Amino acid sequence: MCGVYKPQCVFAMVCLCAVSLARGGAAQGQQACAVAPEIKIVKAPNIFSAEQERLLGEIEAAEVEKAYATVRDDELEAHLNMVARRLAPAVTGVRQRVQVELIDAPEANAFSAGPERIYVTRRLVALLKNDDELAAVLGHELGHIEQHQNAVTVSRLFKEILKATSVGDQKDITGKFEEMMRTIDQNPKVLRKATSIIAWENGVSEFAADRFALYASSRAGFSPKAVVEVLARTAGTRGTTGNLLGDFGGSKNENDVRVKEANKILKKLPRPCQEIVGADEGVFRSWQAAVDSYAEAGRR
Repeated sequence: MCGVYKPQCVFAMVCLCAVSLARGGAAQGQQACAVAPEIKIVKAPNIFSAEQERLLGEIEAAEVEKAYATVRDDELEAHLNMVARRLAPAVTGVRQRVQVELIDAPEANAFSAGPERIYVTRRLVALLKNDDELAAVLGHELGHIEQHQNAVTVSRLFKEILKATSVGDQKDITGKFEEMMRTIDQNPKVLRKATSIIAWENGVSEFAADRFALYASSRAGFSPKAVVEVLARTAGTRGTTGNLLGDFGGSKNENDVRVKEANKILKKLPRPCQEIVGADEGVFRSWQAAVDSYAEAGRR
């Protein structure tokens, strides 16, 4: 994420909450653990209906694909979506249709755009160790989606910046979103305000997203220890994850607290869940190498 206030960073800050690193092996590890994902959703104003949230996601996805080169390779994206499908039983309703896509960007990021799309950068893939870590990243993103974090954050931004407390059809949502982005881009004071709102809303949701990742990963047969390992490894590195408006890796102190909390949750999982061992990493490493060497990034 952008560490300073710059107009060119606005969209990445106002539409991006990302995770940095993950661990795995392509084939399934031990048998999935019979636990139900837990997520404590903090009630917050959300002016978007389910359909309006989906439309907001489409608008944001279009902006993402303007800003970043997309990797149009079905085989490469298939591995991401295989892991996501294994996590899907932990996800409710329409969110089971989440599509994961690869993009080319200088940051090691993963982030959601609305309730049905997650983007992962090639730079992030290069930092992963196996599918357990990849599941940790995607599980965390799904946790943000389950909390409707993006819609809640945009609701607050619309209210604080545009004085808007309701939205209508796609044209209305698009108009408000574009007006908000222009205002943020042109007014440093509003940019600082938006950054503060995004940081606050993201901070509120991070612990719940971590918890969701732990439960969803273990339920799907991935090692939940990878969630803790990812957090520990990204402490203080400004690695990112979440939705279009957030920051996964904060200061070292912030991440230290999250590591401690994740460890507490991990220790409360049934013993078989804690002891899940990741599968062989060979398939993952082959896929990772293919992503790293992809020559067509940016060609649409």
